Order: sequence, then structure tokens, then C-alpha cells
Amino acid sequence: MNRKAAFTLIELLVVIAIIAILAAILFPVFAQAKEAAKKTAGLSNLKQNAIAVLMYNADHDGVFGQSAYALNTPNGIVQPGAQVFAIFDALQPYTKNKEILNAPGDENAIRWQQILATIGMTPAQGITRASFAFNFAVFEDPAVAPTLFGNDPVLNEGAVDDVAGTPMFFDSKYQNAGVTNPNVPTGNDPRFPYRALYRVPAGPLDRTNFPGHPRYTKGVSVNFVDGHAKWFSSRASFQDKTAPDTQQAGNPVIECFEMPYDLNGVPGLIAEPRP
Repeated sequence: MNRKAAFTLIELLVVIAIIAILAAILFPVFAQAKEAAKKTAGLSNLKQNAIAVLMYNADHDGVFGQSAYALNTPNGIVQPGAQVFAIFDALQPYTKNKEILNAPGDENAIRWQQILATIGMTPAQGITRASFAFNFAVFEDPAVAPTLFGNDPVLNEGAVDDVAGTPMFFDSKYQNAGVTNPNVPTGNDPRFPYRALYRVPAGPLDRTNFPGHPRYTKGVSVNFVDGHAKWFSSRASFQDKTAPDTQQAGNPVIECFEMPYDLNGVPGLIAEPRP
């Protein structure tokens, strides 16, 4: 008499164990592959963003756009009630795609419209969100108090000597005023005198509210004035990038950048944007 073949309990347990082991091995690999794909897509968006900046500059005598000014106030001064025209808006005619401002999976990292609403302002061109912030020392803001107009002039490409080492846009996540940023180390360091400001931003609309943010595989993607884009580990060092600090008496020379949070400055020219 023939008996039907069947798995024993031990055999079933062995098969289940093998499947569990394979899953434990493969699932992290799949997750890493997904993160790598997102990083690549984000870098692509930053590359296109960089090309848009260079096209904008070519149409404006080599001058970088302002970080922000108002369309409905005298002299474009940014103040309550302003319709804010940001560098986000200035690049739209060149990208014709709002999604280029976003990183996959973190599109609401900077809720631009909501941020402006909290201080009584509105975006001028319908940009409501972004994932990338900009170097405030490259995209100056002469229409934003307290350093108005000639005290905070726009930047010309010709003034940037280190075009391959000066960031323009980078992975960022809005940091609320009064909230501690865990990516900023504690302790004082004379090379980085503004570390404490980045750790706990004081106000709602300052460079310290838009720090670099490790997004994919524990790193920050950045584009540069020469048009290239690159991913950096959050532990990367820019300690060879120095410039005078116009915010301190005597204009001492300090480090421009401290990864992952501080990506403001122009090496050799200005270590921090003007206050």
C-alpha cells in the first residue's frame, strides 16, 4: 500500500527558518536599494536646480537671485503682509517643474507656505513646499531687514573664487524656533561660533531655521556654484573652507561650513550671511 509523501513537522520548521533567514538578509538590502534610489533622484533634482541657477545668472548679468523680496511693498521690503518672491520662484521659469524643489519621500520638509503664514506673509508664485534650502550667503536678501540694500548686496558670480566648493542648495528640513536641532553638536568651538544658534533657532525665518539635514543613507546632498551636485556623509569635513566673518568685530577668519547643518558662506569672501 502506497502512502502519500508529506512533510514532517521538523521539515516544515526548517523551511520556515530558512525563509525567515532569507527575509532577514534580503529586506535590509531592499531598504538600502530604495534609499539609494531616492538619493539618486534627489541628486538629479539638485543637478537640475543648479543648471536653472546658472541659466538665471546668465540672464541677469551673472548676478545670483535674492533669497526673498516682496512684490507688494515699497522697495520690495519683506514685512508682514508681503507677497514673498523667493529664489524658489525665480527659478521656476527655468525648471518649469515645482517638484524639482523636492526630495522623494520628504516633500514637506520645508512647508514654505505654512512657514510664511505664521509671520503674516504669503508666497508670491504658489510655491508651497520644498526639500532643499539655499545658501543664504550666495542668495543674499537686501530687501530683508535689518541690513537693507547696500548693506547687504546681491552676489555676483565673479566674486566666487571657489566655484566647486561653494554650496548653493542642499538637503534641508525646517527647524522651528526654540526647538533643539539634534544634528547640531553641543559645546563651543571658536571655528564655528554660530553652532549654538543653529542648535536652537531664535526666530522663524533665518538661516538657522533651514539647516542641512541628513536625509538618505545618513548624508546630505548638495549642489555647487560650478553646477555639480554631490552627496556627502553627515560626518564630512569642510575645514579647509575659511572666510572673514563680517558679523564679529575685527572680521576674524573662521570655518565656513560645519556638516551636516551649516552650509552657509562663500569661502574666501564671507563666512556667514549678514545678519
